[in-house]
Amino acid sequence: MYYPYFRGKQFDLLALRELIEKGLLSEKIQPIIEPVKNTATFQKFLLSAQNYQHPIYLIQNPQLGEFNTETGNIKLETFPARKASVVSQALETMTQRSEMLIIDQPSIALASDWENNQKKVLVPPEFRLLNKIKGDKILSLDHFTRLPNLNFYQECPDELFSTDYLNYQKRGFVGFSDFSIDNRIYYERVYPSPILSLHLVYFFQDTLRIHHFLSSEEGVTQKEKFLVLMEEVKSWCHLLSSEQLTLGLTILFDYADKEKFPGMGVMRKASVMHHMELMSRYLQ
Repeated sequence: MYYPYFRGKQFDLLALRELIEKGLLSEKIQPIIEPVKNTATFQKFLLSAQNYQHPIYLIQNPQLGEFNTETGNIKLETFPARKASVVSQALETMTQRSEMLIIDQPSIALASDWENNQKKVLVPPEFRLLNKIKGDKILSLDHFTRLPNLNFYQECPDELFSTDYLNYQKRGFVGFSDFSIDNRIYYERVYPSPILSLHLVYFFQDTLRIHHFLSSEEGVTQKEKFLVLMEEVKSWCHLLSSEQLTLGLTILFDYADKEKFPGMGVMRKASVMHHMELMSRYLQ
């Protein structure tokens, strides 16, 4: 079982919602959402997951954003979704009712009593934690390489992304988790860059790799940079999506065919959709 972790960003939620509504997100993928804003996009995503009966986990004590208050925690308890809790205090003192626990601070987890735990636990592969924690464990790793400057990806444009889906059970876990094409550190804003980027995963010899597609800085407009970038993406089609395009790639190619620049948000949405749909196909 795959439990991708999302911080509730607008275009990530739009990506998941569209996949759910089009029946392209496998039930073996159960997203974990740490909500940061109570937006219409967030509410519509919850409604779609409920209407289409797709299992998701909603963190009821997020560690950042506008729900990070006592009132916000109480409000989250009323939303329709399975609940998860971040272990932010000694486990035996936590009062939230949840089906999943998430280890954020190892020191707190190590100081807690886990003997009677019956809940699933999202945990990084740290020996002390694995030895201490009782209950079903979900492997949590941060695979995406975030670099401070997009130009730096030119030094390593293609790299291994993950093999967790191959070996998590052999390692004693009941599932695996990552942050999709993001990482553990949360950033509220992305600053403008003269370079456009697309981070797209693909399977190669049963391993999941990621290619960092970058535009040049030479184009006069964002549209020109996007169209040149998409020509390179099209040349990778046979690797990125095999015989059938993912919906995420289809969205990008449709904009390119119409010679329109969709904006960075839609590019992000399409990249997440591509990742989730590829994993859905693999797990099915």
